[in-house]
Amino acid sequence: MPKAPAFIPTPALEKLPLAVRRDIRDNFEAGKTDLETQISALLGTPFKININPNEIWAYKSENSSTPAGSILTGYAEGFLSALTSYLDTYGDDGKTHFNDAVTQSELAVAVNPLGDEGETISATVKDGVFVILFHHTRLGYSMGSLGDYLLAAIEAVLRPGFSLVAKHSIDEDYNAEIDELTQEIGNILNMPDVVLDPNFEENYAALAKAKKDDASWQEAFGKAIFTYFRSVNDMVASKIHDTLPPYSTGLRDQLTNQGFEGDEMMQEGFAEVVTSKTFRVRVVKATANDFKMNETILEDGVIYLQVRVTRW
Repeated sequence: MPKAPAFIPTPALEKLPLAVRRDIRDNFEAGKTDLETQISALLGTPFKININPNEIWAYKSENSSTPAGSILTGYAEGFLSALTSYLDTYGDDGKTHFNDAVTQSELAVAVNPLGDEGETISATVKDGVFVILFHHTRLGYSMGSLGDYLLAAIEAVLRPGFSLVAKHSIDEDYNAEIDELTQEIGNILNMPDVVLDPNFEENYAALAKAKKDDASWQEAFGKAIFTYFRSVNDMVASKIHDTLPPYSTGLRDQLTNQGFEGDEMMQEGFAEVVTSKTFRVRVVKATANDFKMNETILEDGVIYLQVRVTRW
């Protein structure tokens, strides 16, 4: 099958018709400063809307009756709406990630260079400018549907540390609940200083390396690690009492089911073996038993709750 020819953008119009220029003046330029003010207030830094009408209007469909000013305003308002929703979800972290990515504090609109393969609307960050991309045959379509593309564009700008989505999951799904769970497990073991170590940095790096083409795991990164502490499918107690049968229940429930709560001898036995008082989640390439998704091992006084990277 012959390869599709590369998309060639339409040259910008040298001069717009008078009626179009008037409509842009009255229905876009007149409100642009207000939109810039609202965006700047959200981001905490001066922000500019820099849309070239001559480039955009070159893609006007002959069948479209939507005025140019309305289309330009529609893209700017769609961006404002998407940004508001994004910041409602990700707060100050989202603001920091956005400003670190969009270093020019500027919004532009351009045709999608993918041509026929491009989506109706999407976005990218190019040279520090946030760029809304439109399909070359669908100018003015889906202007209010930028939300998911805004997040993806910001996340696509590489930066050290956790992605915004992963950090949000840690904050919402892990940090908000881990203290209570730690206390419960400490009470069961009569070990108030027990440590539940999520090993976030190491696990994130391992998953990011193994799942380069699929970032969906990041959405529940914190929740998954919390779940391993609460619902890991392996037998912790068997590491210190190998006559006990395995259960497919949570760490907290396993300890309860095995009778640790209120049993001083079992609590003392645990403390003698798990000298670090630490449970740690660790992503590994393979488990000792290939049929197991998870396993629990005792290593240097630490209980590791291990999970195969391919089964995360």
